[in-house]
Amino acid sequence: MKTSKRNTRLFRRLIPTLRKHTMLATLAVLLMILVDIAGVVKPWLVKIGIDRYVRNGDIPGLTRIGIILAAILIAGFLFQVVFIITVQYLGQRLLFDLRMDLFRKLMRLPASYFDKTPLGKTLTHITSDVEAIREFISDGIVTVAGDVLKILFIASAMVMLSPRLALAAFITLPFFVVATGLFRKSIRTGFREVRKANSDINTVLTETIGGAREIQLFQTKGERSSIFEICNRHYLLAYLKVIQAYALYFPVLEIVSNGGMILILVTAHFFMGTALEPGVIFAFFAYINMFFFPLRQMAEKFNLFQSAMAASERVFHMLDQPEDISNPEGACVLPENGKMEIRFQNVTFGYDPTQPVLKNVTFNINAGERVAFVGATGSGKTTVIKLINRLYDIQEGTILVNGIDISQLSAVELRKRIATIPQNPFLFTGTISDNISLHRSGVTDKDVRLAAEKSRARQFIEHLPHRYGEKVLESGKRLSAGQRQLLAFTRALTGKPELVILDEATANIDSETEHLIEHAVEEITHNRTAIIIAHRLSTIRKVDRIFVFRKGKLVESGTHTELLQQNGLYVRFLPDGKCK
Repeated sequence: MKTSKRNTRLFRRLIPTLRKHTMLATLAVLLMILVDIAGVVKPWLVKIGIDRYVRNGDIPGLTRIGIILAAILIAGFLFQVVFIITVQYLGQRLLFDLRMDLFRKLMRLPASYFDKTPLGKTLTHITSDVEAIREFISDGIVTVAGDVLKILFIASAMVMLSPRLALAAFITLPFFVVATGLFRKSIRTGFREVRKANSDINTVLTETIGGAREIQLFQTKGERSSIFEICNRHYLLAYLKVIQAYALYFPVLEIVSNGGMILILVTAHFFMGTALEPGVIFAFFAYINMFFFPLRQMAEKFNLFQSAMAASERVFHMLDQPEDISNPEGACVLPENGKMEIRFQNVTFGYDPTQPVLKNVTFNINAGERVAFVGATGSGKTTVIKLINRLYDIQEGTILVNGIDISQLSAVELRKRIATIPQNPFLFTGTISDNISLHRSGVTDKDVRLAAEKSRARQFIEHLPHRYGEKVLESGKRLSAGQRQLLAFTRALTGKPELVILDEATANIDSETEHLIEHAVEEITHNRTAIIIAHRLSTIRKVDRIFVFRKGKLVESGTHTELLQQNGLYVRFLPDGKCK
């Protein structure tokens, strides 16, 4: 009962998606009815031809019924072709809609979702899980509905031909229902395990491909192969459970079907004798075969249903994920003044609320001020950056942006005013120009070239074979670390940010592009509010103030000279600019 309620609930959630294509679905149903009627009429016409014309030697009548039968065959063929095209197109439109819904949801999910969800699992939801639902809707729901109608039409024709023989055929129906119910639970459980195993395979593949360099450097190919083999074996064993269930399920259905045939033969022999006309016998046995075929088809579609329900659970689980960072109704408008003021007041935050990463942090960054964050790994520097971008909401305290509580601002509008340049910038598959503009509206080719000139990226771009049209492979693997960093600076400049955040942006540069990066840093932080996280002393000394973090607390602040005079934690970062 609980499973039935869950199935009903999941199916109801698919209805809004189906409603978007009501006309297409209606056309598919009408075509399906016409196909079923054409199929059921054919044996009836043959029965008339045998009993009315063949037995009486009426050649003209037989010719007429033959022409009608040929017309029905051609019409049924055409209806079938158009029906298949329509229903498959409907399935593809539903697939498109579901994937777009999931992708839009993916864009709205908070950073906390990605912190705890493997990439492969998310990919499985958007690819194979959605495909399973599509297959169920286009090859399952419509087909099963057609089979139900066909069974009703056939049953009506059988009753009209011979009520006794029809009753003998119908006796087997409860056995179909019982057999389906017995195997339902095991099949559903099996497909749920198959989906989970498939997700694990995608996760391992994603990690292995992304970490191919590390695997080669550390020679862990054997270990990764073992991990993949375990996941692959889980998938094999899970699917074998499904196969075992069906290996028993379908033979049982075949026995039930053949048992019905035997009952019909016994009824015809012992109770009806020679009372049946030859045409009726022919038509009835044709209907018997037609009657059990859609029942077997419906049983075969049952695996689609179970697979789709398991996939639906996972898809709707993702769609139901809370969007922690919500835009408040009537969000405050952040005035455009070219510079941003940031104020933290007694801020406490933890990715796990029971384990705070930042503890009662208070500081103020004035508009147009350049500050540096210094501290050992895990001291909370990057967490502060994430909170300023409102990737997470704080548990205690207040964050003010230009005097406005950050929770009252639209996260989308806030991030448009901020340019964050990470240590390892991500480059997308596309051209150099695409990776700079990111296809943002309002960013023209002129803006891209102007920003590249200011960031000094133009110097290496002009030497590429196709310049700004040069193709960038996945993650920019053909570019050096310094070149990728220069593109990140250029990308940031095109957005005309009011706050620039450099999160270890100068850490992995090569000597060839070091002086270009230094110029880029000067250009992008000029006359803007800037936060710099860096271990290079040369970068830190140029800022207006330095904030020193330790274990989630702000322990020191001041200029480079002031902190040297204090002889506190900051001194541990000297003389080479790296934490000792």
